[in-house]
Amino acid sequence: MALTIFILRLVVYILAFPMYLLNFLGFWGWICKKCFPHFLVRFSETYNKQMASQKRELFSNLQAFQGPSGKLSLLEVGCGTGTNFKFYPPGCRVTCIDPNPNFEKFLIKSLAENRHLQFERFLVAAGENMRPVASGSMDVVVCTLVLCSVESQEQILREVCRVLRPVMEKMSSDNQWSADEDEGQLSRLIRKSRDSPFVPVGIAGFMTVVSYGLYKLKYRRDQKISIHLIHMRVAAQGFVVGAVTLGVLYSMYKDYIRPRFFNVSKK
Repeated sequence: MALTIFILRLVVYILAFPMYLLNFLGFWGWICKKCFPHFLVRFSETYNKQMASQKRELFSNLQAFQGPSGKLSLLEVGCGTGTNFKFYPPGCRVTCIDPNPNFEKFLIKSLAENRHLQFERFLVAAGENMRPVASGSMDVVVCTLVLCSVESQEQILREVCRVLRPVMEKMSSDNQWSADEDEGQLSRLIRKSRDSPFVPVGIAGFMTVVSYGLYKLKYRRDQKISIHLIHMRVAAQGFVVGAVTLGVLYSMYKDYIRPRFFNVSKK
């Protein structure tokens, strides 16, 4: 077993050696920045087809945040190839920021396909340090598929708060948020359990298998403790993996298969 693991690790090291070498020589970052926009163009087409309805709903109320000038000033952090441009409202003044300068030519192409927007400028900078953007100059900040890859989420959120225009108007009494309306821990847990029912099932099954295995520990007879614990662990992990797999299949059915058949029958 140890020999097999050693051989597999050696194969991985051999396959990854060119990347380590390029990174050591300082070329890997340059290659990634050059190639990534071309990959993202193809990925964005598929991504937009899958997420079109969700994006329309997400960006449907952007116009409500426009400033005193009557035009919406929007900053997109990590703009990429301009995947979100088609979902922005007409007349929107868009400023883009991304640490990769190779996205600019793809942005120009995307803007040519979305002439309902008013493009301001493209800034080469990281989201954690948006100094070229003046404080309080933006009505909306859009950030999609970015926070998972930044160096500091806390710093980028600070910068987002800095560049956003402060809202001085008071909220109406109908829309006033109250701490009493905040969702409690128990209700949040119940809601998440309803959204993903197989997660609590997997946890409950795991605890049941482990409890039963510990209970049967004294009745193992001549079986070694290590063998008994291995069987118990495999059974518990198998239950969890099975529950997670069923949960993924259920989510795919609920989000993709059922809506498609429902829409077809409705037509």
